[in-house]
Amino acid sequence: MCKFDSIAPEDVGKLLSKEKNAYFIGIGGVSMSSLAEILADSGCNVAGSDRVLSPVTDGLQQRGITVYEGHNAENCRGFTVFVYNAAIHKDNPEYAYAKENGFALIRRADILGYVVTFYKTSVGVAGTHGKSTSTAMLGAALEAAGLDPTVLNGAAMRNINSSYRRGGRECLCFEACEYTDSFLSFYPKTALVLNVGYDHADYFKTVENYIASFKKYISQSPSAVVNIDSDGAKKAVEGYTGKLITCGMKNSADVYPENLNTSGLPEFDAIYKGKKYAHIKLGVYGMHNVSNALCCIGACILLGVDGEAAAAGIAKFEGVARRFELKGEYNGAKIYDDYAHHPDEINATLSIARQCTEGRLYVAFQSHTYSRTKEFYKDFIKAFEGCDEVIYCDIYPARETDTLGMSAQKLAEDTENGVYKGDFHGAADYLKQILKPGDSAVIMGAGNANAVIIKDLIG
Repeated sequence: MCKFDSIAPEDVGKLLSKEKNAYFIGIGGVSMSSLAEILADSGCNVAGSDRVLSPVTDGLQQRGITVYEGHNAENCRGFTVFVYNAAIHKDNPEYAYAKENGFALIRRADILGYVVTFYKTSVGVAGTHGKSTSTAMLGAALEAAGLDPTVLNGAAMRNINSSYRRGGRECLCFEACEYTDSFLSFYPKTALVLNVGYDHADYFKTVENYIASFKKYISQSPSAVVNIDSDGAKKAVEGYTGKLITCGMKNSADVYPENLNTSGLPEFDAIYKGKKYAHIKLGVYGMHNVSNALCCIGACILLGVDGEAAAAGIAKFEGVARRFELKGEYNGAKIYDDYAHHPDEINATLSIARQCTEGRLYVAFQSHTYSRTKEFYKDFIKAFEGCDEVIYCDIYPARETDTLGMSAQKLAEDTENGVYKGDFHGAADYLKQILKPGDSAVIMGAGNANAVIIKDLIG
């Protein structure tokens, strides 16, 4: 398993205190942009660049942060500290400039680890699935309780149309991603783990490697909230000696539901160690969100949040961008955008979609990375049994090249209800031909198919 150099939070702090500047290579990213704002607020001279400008970079510039379009060594003259993420390669001209001149190069994860130290209370929300939704849901509960949390999320929260909520310095709630062991740099006061399955096969070569990483993540925090319905999470928390609250659907957990009703938006009584904490009504569908809510409630209990306040915040929570997000209609058919790119996530989304669909259910799917496609090949095929037809678009390569013989065309051939269109415009044209009033179409995946297909369908 490849390891990445990591810098301790205190060393990042010493460096930034001395240099007082930070240049973000890829500043328009969801997490990068939030961290850039926080460092700028702390008095650091911040600038950055991205491949293309966007509403996110426009917002940064409105806050006085210089953003360049495109990567060029000339952009970053005068800076001595450079921040980069996994999408930045060593041949990037700004990365190369920093390297050639012996300037500090710091991973995004290490900057976040340093930022965590700003806050008296911090909750890092980790898990194979549900991180963005649960981070935002917990943020909503903490806000309703008057804690004024700062929230750093991996997706835009619909109520504020941003992935970053600027709050006070008392409480931080943030998404903790496991890829490349990033979350081992964060050291939150509370490690929240929603579930531990398996993902990122390009980095974690075995399930055991994956669980071991979560185990270390939990061990680094003095308190933890863990969903023990997940076998992997249950293994990861074995031997933990800190303050622990367990969550699950059965009363063997510390936090569990009673009187659960899922006929519409789920609602239930949240029970903590045999006593009712609050009656919870969700603003989002799905049993997976019941599990997410139980973990959020566990964190609220740990932080001393009143049950009624937590319930009020959770009830107002309407989800995050690209999680079964209704974008509009075409020919009377509803068009949804969804980020699901793992078979478990696809199953969860399609269970909601079936509940909300009157007619036929179609999916236009773009698989994310060749390694994930290979690792979960049979699971992908089975996952789409829940829709009437799946339209496969070409695989989004991200950081990879095709050395594994994977293709969307092969997926379509092996899927009984699958069809291959490849090109995004071709997929949109196909949907235009088949969609009828009452149908639903979910444009699904973590790549870039959604922007083109949805635009073609609804403008």
